[in-house]
Amino acid sequence: MGQGADQVPVMKMSLRWTRWCIVLGISTLAACAREQPSAPVLHSITGHLRLTGYFVDADGQFAGTRVLGDADGVTVELLHGSEIVGRTTTVGGIYRFTGLGPGDYVARSRVIGDIGDQTTPMVIAVADVSAADTLRLVARGDLMTVPNPFVYMTTVNFVAPDTMWVDLEVLDVGGNPVMTLMAHEVLPGHHAAFWYGRDQMDRRAAGSLFWVTYAAGHDVRAQLLFRQGVP
Repeated sequence: MGQGADQVPVMKMSLRWTRWCIVLGISTLAACAREQPSAPVLHSITGHLRLTGYFVDADGQFAGTRVLGDADGVTVELLHGSEIVGRTTTVGGIYRFTGLGPGDYVARSRVIGDIGDQTTPMVIAVADVSAADTLRLVARGDLMTVPNPFVYMTTVNFVAPDTMWVDLEVLDVGGNPVMTLMAHEVLPGHHAAFWYGRDQMDRRAAGSLFWVTYAAGHDVRAQLLFRQGVP
């Protein structure tokens, strides 16, 4: 009888100790869970891009300006500092970058050399960003395509100020090479090259928008070329 009676308080103390350990363990686990770093919330940047080119009739006369705000396939890069952290193409004139952490970003698009545009710095803090700056790619330089728009063939005219090496190319709006029209030294004066809407493999080039680019040292020029009759 004496031994059994002594065991009752011991069992009660053991149960209390067990409950206390369980409570302590649960509290410790909860505290550890609270201390675990949470995954960063990622955000996006969305913006618009606009293309501007110039119409030229079959007589070589200026025939108007065309502005496109819904172009597909134009390449846009995203920079964080000096590092390119993303690259995408426009859909309906809109570009979008996702999965971005907090920081300063700049979106840019380029045709050739310094012909291009970039946004002012955009800061992601705690929300998605819609770019206030519209990227604008505008045709520039003494480079005339006759006619523009064209259907089957266009003539690319330019004046070389001196004897120099000239690279004259057709690019798609994503900046990818389509056709090399000229890559050799030219004398001063007027020059012309013909493009029949075909690529380097003599296949019909896809699309209805192209860039014709001229590079001679630091002299760079680019004209937006429109093709009619392409769905």
